[in-house]
Amino acid sequence: MSRQLFYGSQVTPPIIGRANVVLFLVNSEAGLSNVLVATAKSLLEEHPAVEIHFASFAPLAPQLERISSYIHTKDPSNPAQDVVFHQLPDLSWTRAIKLSGRTMSNMAHPPGLDGISQICKDIQFYVSPWSGEDHYVLYQRLIDIIDQVDPAIIVLDTVFRPGIDATRERNRLHASISPNTLIDNFVMEQPYGSMFWKYPLIPENIYLTLRFIYSVLSMSDIKKKQAFLKSKGLSDPINFYNLHRPDVPWFTQTLPGASRPLYKVPQNVSCLGPMSISLGEASGQDLNMVNWLARKPTILAAAMASALAHVLEQTDLQVLWKFRKDTTDPFDNVDRGVEYDDAFITPLQPFINSGRVKMTPWLSVDPTALLKTGHIAVSVHHGGAGCYHEAIEAGVPQLVLPQWFDLYNFAQLVQDIGVGVWGCPETSPDWTIKCLEGALLRVVKDKSGQEMKENARHLEHMAQNSPGPQFAASEIARLAAAGKSERT
Repeated sequence: MSRQLFYGSQVTPPIIGRANVVLFLVNSEAGLSNVLVATAKSLLEEHPAVEIHFASFAPLAPQLERISSYIHTKDPSNPAQDVVFHQLPDLSWTRAIKLSGRTMSNMAHPPGLDGISQICKDIQFYVSPWSGEDHYVLYQRLIDIIDQVDPAIIVLDTVFRPGIDATRERNRLHASISPNTLIDNFVMEQPYGSMFWKYPLIPENIYLTLRFIYSVLSMSDIKKKQAFLKSKGLSDPINFYNLHRPDVPWFTQTLPGASRPLYKVPQNVSCLGPMSISLGEASGQDLNMVNWLARKPTILAAAMASALAHVLEQTDLQVLWKFRKDTTDPFDNVDRGVEYDDAFITPLQPFINSGRVKMTPWLSVDPTALLKTGHIAVSVHHGGAGCYHEAIEAGVPQLVLPQWFDLYNFAQLVQDIGVGVWGCPETSPDWTIKCLEGALLRVVKDKSGQEMKENARHLEHMAQNSPGPQFAASEIARLAAAGKSERT
């Protein structure tokens, strides 16, 4: 896959601002922002002359402070400046989804034919969940930040539509970084009509694909937003069809062997492998946690207590369960209180008492560093691109429990390349104790689990040789260096 970069000529050449100044326009959700934060960390480490600015929402600020602090602690002689944070109004992607009436519960859907209606209904909110009015508020604030910072190059989150619109309306030199793989962004560009038959995506056959395409073409809510934004002076807002441009560098986490190959990869797309964040070894972040992990192979899990109890009865494993007892939907900031008791823990209580189960509302160690300790037997996660690539980079088998849209693609992918299991495909997005127990045992006890572990380690070695965020940082620094030496 190509790693060559290309920035072609335009009718109107892009505006290049102050030399060695980079502005990231980013959502604050970890699954969307981590690849950009990882790139910023590499810029601080390896290109300290670059001045880094981030425009995002409040939840991202502590992560940026953390990487700045880590860089200076690791090397006090590093002259890099701290990341400059520009806080946006409280109109995040998560809040926008919540205001659209969507929750974790009503967004969940089964795969295939049973779920296609829900996918078609929700696709326009995945494209851009903001109302026209909120999009315009963010757009205006981002225009102000761009004019104030005057960067040589802007780095875009490919899901942050207000940032894309502001950057292109100002005709600024920019690059895009996506947490997703090639197939998530470029399947519609493949020759021979292969999107209809070659790739086991959801949608998964000609009928479903045609329904999906029709829903994309007819997005009524998006069209209303576009009309509103055009009335405010935007020339081409929320354009679904030109997200990728042949004259704009595009960086992706795609790793050959850990993703579905495409016939055609655009010339300016760089496939860099996993782009995750790790601020040092796990032992330096929480030694007590590492010592606990070292006692027995550990399942990094967020799953049903009864199934875990059954697995623990049949193995010598232990479980690290990231669990926060909270009925507040992640898309809703309102505290509705706890509406259930601790009875669900009962099957696990003996193992909690003996120290074989550790339940924690948050992880004191970066997930990547945790996985790289070598003590994790399987990573149980929802199927997000970030979780998937963190496990690939660490060579850890995976159990995926998807609930919607592209999460099903990663669940199918781990099975197809032999590095994990899709848990409960017959009942997704719900799970039963029996099928979850069986899925876990397949990974940690059966002969097939050993094969998964070997396949995962093979991909880990490949990931170690991939350029990752260091390559993205070097190319962004190179483009930033071409800016003007002072304001004009």
